[in-house]
Amino acid sequence: MEDPKHLEIVEQLKNHLIVSSELENVVGLFKTLGDVTRVRIILALAESTLSVTELTEVLDLNQSTVSHQLSLLKQQNLVKGTRNGKNIHYELSDRHIMTIVDQVKAHVSEH
Repeated sequence: MEDPKHLEIVEQLKNHLIVSSELENVVGLFKTLGDVTRVRIILALAESTLSVTELTEVLDLNQSTVSHQLSLLKQQNLVKGTRNGKNIHYELSDRHIMTIVDQVKAHVSEH
């Protein structure tokens, strides 16, 4: 017979776990971070606001690749762009993503 205390914990977990729509958003964010180019863009933007041209130079990638990856990052609200004359300068939407990246880096370096 199961321990009643354990059954209570299981029941509480069933009622408090992330709902599926929230969970899909979490998974979507991790999928976005599952690409080396996108993480490199995030790391570059953590250092400075940059235009697509500057990102192509820093990352040694072509313009269409950078633009496509920025679009995916914008869909997840990880980066935002601000028009400055003819150029759009991109920056991180907030620092939360760097907390995640830093935690993952720390985890990886432990092993």
